[in-house]
Amino acid sequence: MSRLRSLVVCSVAVWLVACQKETTFSEPIPPYAAIHWINAVPDTGQQDIRVIDIPSNAGLFDANFRGSNMFYQPIQEGARTILIFNSSTDPVIASQVLQETTQSFTRDSGYTFIHAGFARTGQTPARTVLVIPDRPAAPATGDIGVRAINAGAGLGNVDVWVVRRPVAGADSLPDTRGATNVAFGAATAYLAVPAATVAADTIRIVFTTAGTKTVLASVVAPNGVAGSSTVNPIAGTRIAGSVITAVLVPRSVAGSAAPATFTTPSIIYLVDRRPANTAP
Repeated sequence: MSRLRSLVVCSVAVWLVACQKETTFSEPIPPYAAIHWINAVPDTGQQDIRVIDIPSNAGLFDANFRGSNMFYQPIQEGARTILIFNSSTDPVIASQVLQETTQSFTRDSGYTFIHAGFARTGQTPARTVLVIPDRPAAPATGDIGVRAINAGAGLGNVDVWVVRRPVAGADSLPDTRGATNVAFGAATAYLAVPAATVAADTIRIVFTTAGTKTVLASVVAPNGVAGSSTVNPIAGTRIAGSVITAVLVPRSVAGSAAPATFTTPSIIYLVDRRPANTAP
């Protein structure tokens, strides 16, 4: 009986030690990069974009044409294998792989992953994956950063304009462009722009056919929200220190599985750098 009692005491002691280790053990956080996802394919249905080489929550799921995440999502660093599937409740359709790619991601770096081009055979440009590094510097005091990406399949090369005007102002383009002759799949450099400090003003990005003032898309960029001592700011053109990217996307192809409501080209905005925190 004494042996049994000793065994029980020892077992309880071991269990207590194990529990103590568990409560004090800090599991290391894996090294992460950051990623934006965009479905810019204008002539097909929903897609699932997912990491498949390791267990991961990174991806874009049940994404219609123009589906995206404005703010970054973490993705574990290293060489990640990414598959793009048709999204469906039918297992036969959901198992169809549209694209496979392996990309290397570096800790604490940002990336924009775009599935762009046409899915239909014979259309140019054909479906492709664009992985564009995001490396914005911190804007100078009072400035924001702005960049543009041309993911507008079928729209050709474009010029980019950064226009400041009141909310109700009519479109009118100055002679100075922010970037010229930007090809499909290309990204501009980040441009330094003074933040919109007047409450009634906005900043909009405008894409035109290269060499002309023929507007393809003109969309007001998000204003953002100022921070306080209790709430951190949300990036936008009125919040100095913000950096955003404007991605040109085409209209949806009539008669395809893409949403029919997208009848003109447009712009998807992404936040590449947040302003400094204001709350503890």
